[in-house]
Amino acid sequence: MKRIIFTVLILASVFIQVKAQSAFTSVPVVNGKVVFQQFIHIDQDLSPDQRYALLYKWGKDNYAGNPLLSGIRFDDKARSITVGSKVELLLPQNSSGVREKTIMNYRFDATITNAGCMLVVRDISYQNSQSGNAAFFPKTFTAEETITNTAISAVSGGDKEFRTNTQKSTLFYLNELHNELSGIFNLSK
Repeated sequence: MKRIIFTVLILASVFIQVKAQSAFTSVPVVNGKVVFQQFIHIDQDLSPDQRYALLYKWGKDNYAGNPLLSGIRFDDKARSITVGSKVELLLPQNSSGVREKTIMNYRFDATITNAGCMLVVRDISYQNSQSGNAAFFPKTFTAEETITNTAISAVSGGDKEFRTNTQKSTLFYLNELHNELSGIFNLSK
């Protein structure tokens, strides 16, 4: 009986891991800039107009009225949305037992194509408010100087830990964004 339960637990664990595969597992650099791209396959039973209607509704529901939104643009002709927004990232606990926060600014485009939806996340930067005058003059860091493997390996100690934790939280957030966007097209099945 114990073997059966153990086998079922192993199979369930494998199933959960396969289900939870991440779209973004590393930080890609294209022409010196951090750019995340992922294609989302969509049910071919939906017309391009139906797909765009789902994307449009999702964009309105999730970003219109959001106090952290810096801009949203809907292009009905190109069937795309462009969103500029911010999110407060809670970083993993550091070696001192503290969970730091940072503000991530980002821009993404979601474009409906014949086969699906192309998600492109770019223009990522971070505002660190750890210094005394942070309320008035937050320091801003680009993704290129913060979360790339080159940027992380260029520092040590607390800076390395902060950058590594920022990379982890960024990847987690972008995977959540990808999964949420993918989910709007899967609900129609």
